[in-house]
Amino acid sequence: MTPDVTVSIVNHSSWHHLEPCLASIERDTGVLAVEVVVLDNLSSDGSLERIARRFPGVRVIAQHHRAGFGANQNAIIRSTTGRYVYVLNDDTLVEPGGLGRMVAYLDANGDVAALGPHVVFPDGREQPSAWRFPTPWRCLVGVPTLGKAGVVQSGGAKARRVDWLTGAALLLRRSALAEVGAFDEGYFMYCEETDLQRRLARAGHASVYLPDVTVVHVGSATSTAIPERRLNELWRSRQRYWRTHHSRFGARVAALASGLQHALRALAMLVLRRPGASAQRLQARNAWRGVAGPGLAELADGHR
Repeated sequence: MTPDVTVSIVNHSSWHHLEPCLASIERDTGVLAVEVVVLDNLSSDGSLERIARRFPGVRVIAQHHRAGFGANQNAIIRSTTGRYVYVLNDDTLVEPGGLGRMVAYLDANGDVAALGPHVVFPDGREQPSAWRFPTPWRCLVGVPTLGKAGVVQSGGAKARRVDWLTGAALLLRRSALAEVGAFDEGYFMYCEETDLQRRLARAGHASVYLPDVTVVHVGSATSTAIPERRLNELWRSRQRYWRTHHSRFGARVAALASGLQHALRALAMLVLRRPGASAQRLQARNAWRGVAGPGLAELADGHR
């Protein structure tokens, strides 16, 4: 029997997050036919053995090299059959019954291909999880507000159509993925879910924010310990996104305007003597001159 949902999780030495995540999924499935698949991305903390002991019903794909977010998710998508694919970070906690409500929404709304829940931090604070597509025009008009105004679309008490939703907790319609293609593996990390939902939108499919379901996202990915590499990878992906979806001129406008936003933030931090100015300067440099240093992909290359 074809499962209703494939829960797709990528793990790299994060058993301390993965165990409570899988336990929350175990409590959430209800009457749905759910297959839970964990792609283990060359873990060194015994995750494979621990999954087998604690969650014998979870299928594990033991990958002996490290790859990017999109490539890892595609490996799971290609090897599974669920009507829907629930892309889920290993540092999330789902609420009982939430997945059932999400599936019911997609079953009732055939034009919706991507569905995202209300996302919160562990202390209950709201975590932005839906945004407008980044365009050259939005980058330009965002300069006076340093990119803070009119971008976030999550929030409110009713389901609403949005441009794109975070890949930390994202339910996707498999038939739509078959139509437009899954994640672009040219992105190692960042912007791949934006790119996918842009392609879905162009094909006539909607993305919807569903506040009736809440997911806790710890948001402490290992990349935060290496900010320069993380920011370099982010800007590689942003540049790729703009080149893919906009003209060469538009991509340059977006980069120049975004760089200006970060330069102004750096100046404000220096004047106010607040930390973070160096990271803002790096982002401005990456936007204006391109990425010169190594990113997260080079770390993965070292494990091949």
